[in-house]
Amino acid sequence: MEQFCRLVGGRDDIWYATNIAIYDYMQTVSQLEFTADADRVYNRSAADCWLYVNGATVRLPAGEITVL
Repeated sequence: MEQFCRLVGGRDDIWYATNIAIYDYMQTVSQLEFTADADRVYNRSAADCWLYVNGATVRLPAGEITVL
């Protein structure tokens, strides 16, 4: 366990979160609304979230429609 913690600790490419933060984020993700052809997404929540699209990380601002 100590070896694993050294491996994953202190990295900027890992999201360290509490259980409730992960739950809240998954609630936000589950509410995303995509267009039929999936070229746009509406984040109707009050929190930003992110998607990985075509090799790039895309920020979905709260309350906005984002072109993918």
